[in-house]
Amino acid sequence: MSIPYQVVFQEDWEEQGQVIRFWREDSEAFQRAGIPIGLTPLPEAEHLIYRSATIYDPKNYPTDPRYIHTYDINNFYLMMHRYLPVIEDLSIPTFFVDQLDERVDEEMARRGWREAFIKKDAKALEAWGEGMSIYPRHSFAEMQTHFDKMPGEKYCIRQVMDKDYIIEHDTRYWVLNGKVYRRDGLPIPEIVLEAADRLIQAKGGRYFTIDATPQFVIEVNPGESSDRHGENSAELFASWFFNAFCGDGSAGYDVSAGGACAERLI
Repeated sequence: MSIPYQVVFQEDWEEQGQVIRFWREDSEAFQRAGIPIGLTPLPEAEHLIYRSATIYDPKNYPTDPRYIHTYDINNFYLMMHRYLPVIEDLSIPTFFVDQLDERVDEEMARRGWREAFIKKDAKALEAWGEGMSIYPRHSFAEMQTHFDKMPGEKYCIRQVMDKDYIIEHDTRYWVLNGKVYRRDGLPIPEIVLEAADRLIQAKGGRYFTIDATPQFVIEVNPGESSDRHGENSAELFASWFFNAFCGDGSAGYDVSAGGACAERLI
């Protein structure tokens, strides 16, 4: 008997035979929800969905043709310089450079920015201290000591937005099989639906996340390595995956419907 979808989890790097620790609770909830899971693909699975740590090397992405994503699709939704041009008018003003030098200062001056938030494609420097990614509060040389150890092709120079506003309004939206899911039952902002539609059309992604406020998209991440966020229980998260891939999708907002919604699982 065939299985329409199986979620394959990365094996933990220390505990052999165990799901990667980041997604262990999720995997148990998926199993309780009736979603077939495992560390390796089942022969009877028709389609495979991968959940893992962040993948920067194509050698680390599984090559079974049944996976609904490829390394290239995963990388598109990971690297800001690849996905942002598709939704540039919906997001925070940003420009890209190959290196941090005087050209950054020149472009900031042209745009009238006194400060900029700098990240290297998929990663910022906030883990090393609050405001560590803000230039010129921190020098290029200081930033470079951390950036040099990080993967990524481009530096993303972004306008500094109001931090309190982002903290209050930032929401993670899951785009699953053409539907958008959120926990609180409120309508999905049109800017998120528009972004989801463009990002699907651009690369055909079947599962990825959009972090956004009602006014602008903050960033996008691939579904392989995005976390559900603490406000979303593992059970709710599993119900979204089941609804999107094993059910009728009625619990999510239809991206192509331009904001029309059906009853949602809360």
